[in-house]
Amino acid sequence: MVAEGVYWTPVILLNSPYPGSASAAQSVSYTATYTFSSGPLTLTSQASTTLSQTIYANNGEAIGLFRLDKWGIYNTKLIPIIAGYYPCSQPYVAKDLGSATNPPTFRSIPILPNGTASDINEPNQIYYNGYYSIQFNNGFSNNLLANYGTCASPAILAVSQSSSTLLIAGVGVSINGYDSSGSIEIQGSTTNSWTYYLPQGYIWDISYAGGQGPAYAFEYLGQCQ
Repeated sequence: MVAEGVYWTPVILLNSPYPGSASAAQSVSYTATYTFSSGPLTLTSQASTTLSQTIYANNGEAIGLFRLDKWGIYNTKLIPIIAGYYPCSQPYVAKDLGSATNPPTFRSIPILPNGTASDINEPNQIYYNGYYSIQFNNGFSNNLLANYGTCASPAILAVSQSSSTLLIAGVGVSINGYDSSGSIEIQGSTTNSWTYYLPQGYIWDISYAGGQGPAYAFEYLGQCQ
């Protein structure tokens, strides 16, 4: 290990439409699996919780549920084989070493404020109560799902109606100048655990959050004419 530090670590990342709202259901177990790879080396780790109450994001807010965790950065090197070497695709890999506190510290932290019309410039890192988060990508992407209007009636959209996967996105960890890029996969113990409420009379572009989704990100386009 070349470096370690304490960072807020996402377990839930939730965007809401403007206007409208979104929710992450209570009594559901959520698990965030982190994967960092370099050549043949892969490190995986997890952060998880079961919600005791529903998390809401309203009117363009983006909300994250974070756990305060300790992270480590490890050096990678070429591994000799008969034909040469396994190449390293990045010089360092990261791993979540577990909760930094006992019992674990969870906080619901705003990423975008109420009244935000678009997730295009959603921050990829937060700072709260003396600690930064790891970097994450939960914003609006070029992977457009739909141009969606509720001109005739309001709508309710649910993520992962046939799968427990809620979000797959890129993440990054940087400690004392050592950087590593990886991915996060957030899963729920049931389907339909993230829900979006779109009121009547508006139009949005909806993309897959972070580029892969299946969770959503929104850009408000205006009222129906």
